[in-house]
Amino acid sequence: MKRRRKGIIYLIISFVCVIVLTVAFFTYVILKNSKTENHDGAINKEYNDYSLNLSISKTWVNDAHTLNENYGQQFDFTIKDSTKYDLKDWTLTIDFASEKFELIKIDSFWNVEPTVDEKKITITPNKDITLKDVKPTETNAFGFILIVKNEITEDDFSSFNFTLSGTPHRIVTSYSLFWVVLLVLFSYTAFLISYVIFRLRERHFEKFRDHTYSIISESMNTFASLIDFKDPYTKDHSARVSYYSVKIARKLGLSDDFVRNIAYIALMHDCGKLLIEDDILSKPSKLTDGEYNIMKTHTTNGGLALENFTSIEGIKDGAMYHHERWDGEGYPKGLKGEEIPLCARIIAVADALDAMSSDRCYRKRLSKEVILEELENCAGSQFDPKIAELTIKMINSSEIDINDNKLRKDAN
Repeated sequence: MKRRRKGIIYLIISFVCVIVLTVAFFTYVILKNSKTENHDGAINKEYNDYSLNLSISKTWVNDAHTLNENYGQQFDFTIKDSTKYDLKDWTLTIDFASEKFELIKIDSFWNVEPTVDEKKITITPNKDITLKDVKPTETNAFGFILIVKNEITEDDFSSFNFTLSGTPHRIVTSYSLFWVVLLVLFSYTAFLISYVIFRLRERHFEKFRDHTYSIISESMNTFASLIDFKDPYTKDHSARVSYYSVKIARKLGLSDDFVRNIAYIALMHDCGKLLIEDDILSKPSKLTDGEYNIMKTHTTNGGLALENFTSIEGIKDGAMYHHERWDGEGYPKGLKGEEIPLCARIIAVADALDAMSSDRCYRKRLSKEVILEELENCAGSQFDPKIAELTIKMINSSEIDINDNKLRKDAN
């Protein structure tokens, strides 16, 4: 569940990041494409953005040798665009900053609409013909015929300047960042599809797993009932030991897999009792040495019975070693301390806890105070001290309620 929650959190965070990146990129493009820019330069010089070239293709004399003598000249211009974007709504102002230049009138023009202000001619593209937009890497031609007082030559061009104003309009795909955003969107989409497929498969697996666990759990509980059925005084004992063991294992902070396994291991811890005679199991008086030795064989019998049960890790250990003692005085092998498997150490405490809090054929259940005292006294000798102390705390805090009648009736 935690892993699934993390996956959803990562999915949401990545989605937010993708949205923020995409919105930021398109906001940048919109702002960039709505900002007016001015480009200044001298005529017939090359620039990295816009260059304006001029040539005079025709010159003739009007009213020669009279006081009204003037010149007609055809000015041919080209705009060279070296940028990566279109220029929208542009205007071009040409400053004929020369004492020699004296304009009488504009006789005609093409591709543009000119207006005159002393030595400056401001032009806008002719909306009906061409040059509505200045296109990237294209040469854009326009011109006009001027009637001037003095003949203009190429030597005069060095004093001519221009200012080109307009709104840049760069297509989205020309930005390197666009491809980065596209790659991120593609990667996120692929990740999302993969995640959905993974979740569907995981859900299918979880259903199969839950069904399998249900079968295992029901089988184990059924088998545990058969074990407990041999002794009416220990009815539901295996289920309660399983319940206590799960509680203790969770409190110890053990993994989910360990907690799930110990539930099954504890259910089967007394399976070896199936081979013990009923008169020994239910004998109300103290067992003889011989009978006690027979009773002790339920651990080895249980271990042998579960020896080939490898699907649940440690299930053999729970049956074999739950009567080992921390001080090494237990059976069947006299293991000591941490030599005893952890699952067996937990079951040992849970087993003793249920035995003390249940009615047996040879005595009535013990009081809570006596049970706590026994757990405290046996910590470090019979029981793992850490597990015993933890169990005492859980009983005192009511995390384990040994007086829960419902638990005694239906522990599983």
